[in-house]
Amino acid sequence: MNLRHILIAGVAAAGLIAVPAGAQTPAPKAATAAAKAAPKAAAKVLAGPPASVGGKTAAQLAPGQTCAFVSPAHADASATDAGASPNIAHDGKPLPGVAPPDISRGFQGIPRSAQPPLTASQKRILECTYRLAEGGLDLPYTLFIPTKYDAAKPIALVVDLHGLNITPLQQILFDGTTDYAEQYNYIVVAPMGLSLGGWWGSRQTNVPQGASPQTNPKTNAAFTGQELAELDAMTVISTVRQKYNIDNNRIYLMGHSMGGQGTYYLGGAHNDIWAGLAPLSGAGGLATPEAAARVKDIPILIMHGEKDSIVGPDTSRRTALNLQAAGGHFLYLQQPGADHEFWIRRGAKNMERVFMFFNTVSKTVNQGAVTADMLPPARGGGGGGRGGAAPAGGGRGGAPASGGRGG
Repeated sequence: MNLRHILIAGVAAAGLIAVPAGAQTPAPKAATAAAKAAPKAAAKVLAGPPASVGGKTAAQLAPGQTCAFVSPAHADASATDAGASPNIAHDGKPLPGVAPPDISRGFQGIPRSAQPPLTASQKRILECTYRLAEGGLDLPYTLFIPTKYDAAKPIALVVDLHGLNITPLQQILFDGTTDYAEQYNYIVVAPMGLSLGGWWGSRQTNVPQGASPQTNPKTNAAFTGQELAELDAMTVISTVRQKYNIDNNRIYLMGHSMGGQGTYYLGGAHNDIWAGLAPLSGAGGLATPEAAARVKDIPILIMHGEKDSIVGPDTSRRTALNLQAAGGHFLYLQQPGADHEFWIRRGAKNMERVFMFFNTVSKTVNQGAVTADMLPPARGGGGGGRGGAAPAGGGRGGAPASGGRGG
């Protein structure tokens, strides 16, 4: 299957979306509109990508990979999901003559704006494809390489996981993603995770039509959709780590909605890889202290919209409580009045917070959960020096303090 046809907005009509039972999905009317819009989207895509950007070809930026630069037409077609008309301006203001979306209506009220002109960094986005042998199918991913990348110097990597019915191209086009990756010198990769509803291995999902799964040597049965979704993500990550000089102390995982669930799941399943996690409006969350314990040593930035009617903020609040119980390190930011998606998809300032968080944490400085055995033993005597108890009134403002520096 051609890469362009994997990624066009009409992928839903082609049967590549595998949504598990019980998952929320767009209304049938929206699916019908997607099917009707697919030929238009495909026609735009056929205009073709540029041969080079900034004097570099795709082959130069992505050696040993099958990639092409994103075309403006393809970016435009992806912006509003399968060619649906925009219902709001890019800045969140109403469009003339268009009823504004009601964010309280779940999937029926998602704000959609047209794709603005591509920024200089977005023009460097690469749409790539590879063969997942275990699944017997070709799968896409998107990739961004900053202009300052120097193969002689280790560079940080951000893995960006898409939400339900969002493509890897749509995900990496969230405002600010590549702009801040360019500014702060990050490679960004957005895998497919098998399908638009693959759930990143966190739950059962269907194998896409046309796939030919091999036998999983661990189970002596054909690879399941759940297994392939995780394997796709980890294979793409492995490829990027092989092709580029990635700093193993600075590999970060982020994702929105279903991708937030993937961030929690892959964060725990492969917790030796990540220097930081950033689930955004994350579905599922960390439902138990035991689940939270698997990521307690990884700094986590949790962000959620206060008025999210698709994945309620209680999911992130419960996650925060369980991380607290497990002794985890996290920061929970709740966006006042914000919905499920628009606040981050068209919220470059919020995306900057994600990258500033990643700028701050790394395996080099992360200390994990702080426990009592990390402190020096208490010394005898009543002194207020390092490790000892300070006299009453020794704290700031005259309040009792304990420990002094390092105590």
